[in-house]
Amino acid sequence: MNNKALFLVLSTTLLSFSNNSYANSCSEAGLIEVNGHGQVEAIPDLAVLSYSAKNEEKNAKDAREKTEKQITKLYESAQKSGLKKEHIVSSTISLYPRYSYTNEGKRVFEGYVATRDITFKVADFSLIEKLTTAAVDAGITEINGFEYTIKDTKKLEDEANQKAINDAKNKASVLAKGFGVKIKKACSLKFTNSNNVSSYRLQSRMAKVATLAVANDENDSNTEYSPEKIKITSDVYASFAIKDKFFLYLWIGM
Repeated sequence: MNNKALFLVLSTTLLSFSNNSYANSCSEAGLIEVNGHGQVEAIPDLAVLSYSAKNEEKNAKDAREKTEKQITKLYESAQKSGLKKEHIVSSTISLYPRYSYTNEGKRVFEGYVATRDITFKVADFSLIEKLTTAAVDAGITEINGFEYTIKDTKKLEDEANQKAINDAKNKASVLAKGFGVKIKKACSLKFTNSNNVSSYRLQSRMAKVATLAVANDENDSNTEYSPEKIKITSDVYASFAIKDKFFLYLWIGM
């Protein structure tokens, strides 16, 4: 075997040995396993409101037209309040027959039910009250959901992740120092993220607005909506290989 061939064989062998050593360093090494936690808080800058128009009539056309009219009226009111088209999403209309059953089990046609939803993304929280009042004025008294959220959570999630990483590294360093070993490298990492979206139910408020509208009482027309801070958390589960495992185990064995 010439020198060139020998060099190639040795190089390949060493490379294979190096890769195997690296791959096995975690499985064969002593490990320190820790959980790092990070949390950031932020004030919501967006409210998402979803209303539902629902009507029942004997005639399918009447049910559909009444529902469309309510949604259109609310849509136009929202635009007059300053909301842009891209912040308004409406669903397609749903139309189906409704039946009831007698004590004898006979099916009785009651009418056609038409429903359609409309959702608003609101950055100006002062519009929440206006939209609620406009919905009632349009004949809509059902709300599917109302939640506070944040437009862009990426930056906050990254910040929470970094806090979790720092917490995990600090815990691992404290453990290593306490047992007199050194950390070699990270072997496994696993992240989990969560955020508590602030939900708010508007049914009672809409009922109150409807009552006030009937009574023509405008003294309580302005309500402040102050959302709680949203918490974004991150947890990292990490394991670190440690140096001097042999000596540590040998010392414990003695």
